[in-house]
Amino acid sequence: MELPAVPPLLTQIRTAWWRVADGAAALFYGVASGLLLAKHADRVLPLLGALACAAASAWPIAARSRRPTAAFGVSLIALGAVAAWQPRSASAALVPLGFTLYTRASRARPPGAIAALSTALTAAAATALPDFRHTGGAVLFGSAYLVLWAIGFAVGMNRRYTALALRAQAQQARTEMERARHQLARQRMDIARELHDVLAHHMSVITVQAGYGGILLEDGAAEKATATPGAIQARAALAVIEATGRQALDEMRRMVDVLRADDGEPESAEQEAGRTPVPGLGDLPRLIELAAHAGVHVSMTAAGAERALRPGEDLAAYRIVQEALTNVIKHGVGKTAELHLHFGQQCLEIQVTNDATKPEPKPGPDVARSPGRGTAGMRERAALYGGELDAGPTGEGGYRVCARLPLPPSEHATDTPTTPMDHRPEAVR
Repeated sequence: MELPAVPPLLTQIRTAWWRVADGAAALFYGVASGLLLAKHADRVLPLLGALACAAASAWPIAARSRRPTAAFGVSLIALGAVAAWQPRSASAALVPLGFTLYTRASRARPPGAIAALSTALTAAAATALPDFRHTGGAVLFGSAYLVLWAIGFAVGMNRRYTALALRAQAQQARTEMERARHQLARQRMDIARELHDVLAHHMSVITVQAGYGGILLEDGAAEKATATPGAIQARAALAVIEATGRQALDEMRRMVDVLRADDGEPESAEQEAGRTPVPGLGDLPRLIELAAHAGVHVSMTAAGAERALRPGEDLAAYRIVQEALTNVIKHGVGKTAELHLHFGQQCLEIQVTNDATKPEPKPGPDVARSPGRGTAGMRERAALYGGELDAGPTGEGGYRVCARLPLPPSEHATDTPTTPMDHRPEAVR
């Protein structure tokens, strides 16, 4: 709905200028009507009555923009008073009624405007009674009232239409801004969450393995280092580093491809064919293996009737476990952690517990305290699919992460005893 950039001329005139014009018109009419009514007064009391009627007739002209309803009513009362006081001058009192009728028609809703027109026409016709002496004036003013009412009604409709259009435009602009703000916030949240989840986990493993490999290479720095057991272990550690780095690069490449596709850039066939599947619960054994290479032994158990998750929930569950194990690698003192999955009737419960955690470093000249992002990211992922997440210390000095994700309904879900994952390789598919 397009509106002109430059408002109409009448809307550029300030309200104060209209009030000044109304005051000047009221003063002119009050003086003129006072002189007209005073001409027929031969005593003091009739003169005072004439001046009062003139003032009462002039006030609605000055007050019509601020009090349109009151001004219309006072103009009717003043017309009746003048008609009763001096019937011969009743036509002069019809002028203020025309001013107030215009204002009433432009301000009131259609029913009120029609009622005001009917009242004004009736008042104009009544001035010709009882002897029809002022029939010509009544017809003239009645016709003028019709014209003024039509103009005022059209102006009012235009004002209401313009106000409605402006409100619609403002609402549309607010909606678009809010939508753009939400989209931007969601994109930033997704990017930050994915970068943190992917890089924090894999880079933690890379850092630990790189340090371990360096120590082993120092111990085996002999002439025939390639034949020593330390060198063999170093090569194995470096192989893990290489595989982990490749996986991190692959996941980053997949995220970049997704962002490029969201921007409207088509994806090539090579990119689509070379993309690895999105990780899920079926990749937990590989995740546990990486944690073991980083020095943390993870004992995994599962209970309940397993069922397939939707892709988004499957990825969220994997990322929650990944982030929890990353925190164990970075902050845990102990070398063991427990991962427990419970497939209930309505939700999947994920619980990761480690035996003890490191104390937080005290701020110093080279150490700056920064707010953690991992727990917030896990909580956002759980909430995104209608779940919840609790994280906090345990009574034994460790740390526990417990997440619950809703499961799709299943008619054949039955609980089964908990079995260690070491003896149940097919527990998580």
